[in-house]
Amino acid sequence: MNPLRHKLATQRTVCGIWCIAPAAASAGALACAGFDFVILDCEHGRWDLGELEGAIAVCEAEGAGVLVRSPGADAFFVQRVLDLGADGVLLPQIQDAEAATRAVALAHFAPRGTRGYNPFTRGGRFGAALQPKLAAGYPFTGVLVESPSAARHLDAIVALPDLDFLYLGIFDYSVALGIPGEVDDTRVQRFVEDAARKARAAGKAVGTTAMSPEQVRRWTDLGVNVLLYGTDTWLLSTAGRAGLGMLRGRAS
Repeated sequence: MNPLRHKLATQRTVCGIWCIAPAAASAGALACAGFDFVILDCEHGRWDLGELEGAIAVCEAEGAGVLVRSPGADAFFVQRVLDLGADGVLLPQIQDAEAATRAVALAHFAPRGTRGYNPFTRGGRFGAALQPKLAAGYPFTGVLVESPSAARHLDAIVALPDLDFLYLGIFDYSVALGIPGEVDDTRVQRFVEDAARKARAAGKAVGTTAMSPEQVRRWTDLGVNVLLYGTDTWLLSTAGRAGLGMLRGRAS
């Protein structure tokens, strides 16, 4: 079974993290930390296909699921990362149900979608008789809803049968409202509440970023069942500042 589906079926909350830095070691370190899954971010990160393959393999070895955020609704890119063995994909910049429909179709074989079929890739275990990543449950397919425009189309988006996951881009949403980064604003909270209610009612997983205990409580109370703890680059910068402050404190 797809590890993300298994974890969603057996855990109250599934926890992941974004990985922007294009290094298998970084992704592997996050997997070793115990995150349920890692999202390799190709919209904002500078990953190439070779780096992605290494990161997918190391996360898989450590028991973490792997999603890849595509830089856009790019059929070539989506096919390649699924052939590399990713458990699923996450498509950004979705503005309406039509865009979501096209995005989801990229990840699935005919007659459900438009993805090209080749069982002799890593995702097909190189043609082995047992092909788990070509079986039912693969791929795990998600879209990002990150604007008021997309929010207005939520009912139609969550109704898509092959959509598994709705990620709520609260930072982009705050920018669209003219309050960049103010994700605790009541308007952002109402967006999360409405989206989570509709997604869960439709049987979809719904996730967003939580970077404080207060946000964890708030989002889970609203129905969010997938939480992302920021990014690898944020963790590195935060830890670096904390360490530097400690060293300077001791030096003085």
